[in-house]
Amino acid sequence: MFSASSVPQRAQFPATRGLRLADAPQAALEGFQMFAEALPCITWSAGASGVPTWFNQDFHRYTGLNRRGAALHGWIGCVHSDEKATITRKFAHCVASGTTLDSIIRLRSAEGSYRWFSARARPYRDADGAIIAWLGTLTDVDDRQNTFEANTHVAKALMQAYLSKKFPVAKGLVFDTYYRPANALERLGGDWYDVFELPDHRIGFSLGDVCGHGIDAAVKMGEAKQAIFLAACLGVPAPESVLQQANKVLFLNNHDASMTTAIYGVVDTVRETVTYASAGHHPPILAGKRETVVLPNHGFPLGVEEHMPPRIKTHEFSYESGSTMVLYTDGLIEFSHDMLEGEARLLRAATESVRRKAANPAKFIAEHVLDDASPRDDIAVLTLSFQNE
Repeated sequence: MFSASSVPQRAQFPATRGLRLADAPQAALEGFQMFAEALPCITWSAGASGVPTWFNQDFHRYTGLNRRGAALHGWIGCVHSDEKATITRKFAHCVASGTTLDSIIRLRSAEGSYRWFSARARPYRDADGAIIAWLGTLTDVDDRQNTFEANTHVAKALMQAYLSKKFPVAKGLVFDTYYRPANALERLGGDWYDVFELPDHRIGFSLGDVCGHGIDAAVKMGEAKQAIFLAACLGVPAPESVLQQANKVLFLNNHDASMTTAIYGVVDTVRETVTYASAGHHPPILAGKRETVVLPNHGFPLGVEEHMPPRIKTHEFSYESGSTMVLYTDGLIEFSHDMLEGEARLLRAATESVRRKAANPAKFIAEHVLDDASPRDDIAVLTLSFQNE
């Protein structure tokens, strides 16, 4: 279906890849064409080089192209311009590697409108394992794709509303963030970060993780984030009291509150101190010019007990110029199921970000910890860089 004429037509591949034809490959191909005409989707075949040789009648009825018009590269004119180059490149790669094509394209109808189709193709091989043809389908998924895009738009707007976009300006204090949801398709997750100015002009910050993924976790994340924000802005004194008050609010709104780990803290740029408390969250990191340390953390997660026992403790430290405080959710260090290795990577990455004076330390740290991994949990990173010199 997609031209890749530069690929040798009889390149050898392991016989286990693709579908294997036995003793009469040409007869099998003809049998496929007869069977394909009865399928409720567009079907097609191409030669070993990827040049199309046949389309079923559904294709001709949908596109309005006759056999001559669809031959060789004529059919490519029906693919939407936004996907044309991508699908051609993908199929050329499949032909070269002998792998399956699986993609989404828009195809123009005879009336000139476009619909979304799932494009799939697999190699057919002879008894020696050499590819002799490509057989594929185009399945109409327009309704599903349009629904997905609408949901994605809503999800994107929801997350943009939940996550801080603009940070308060404070002398000698620079913020950076990184966010990566587990549900990459919907861009929804249960992790958050937040930075805001308090009524007394100090800077408040929070970061947390609601158990779960998707829309439910995102909604509960918004509730937890807002509960901490309101408690802080209403003048609740110590960070531990802010978290305890937020916990009460969560149970007032929902007696089946989800377990949420969180850190809330305050930066005082006059005293050059950070005061914070943790509700069951991973300990923050403080990376400095001389050393990188794991800061203490105590306390139960929010949503575990309606009347939270006084196990959350407030901690305070003085910061030095050139250091960076790193807050993160567990997806950053648990993606490999080896938390010790994840923590070691995090410490190294935080140290290196300070040494290199990374322009975007949160992104720098996340990318160096994850490397090429594909984590299955949400990830949020918030860094506070102190630059008083």
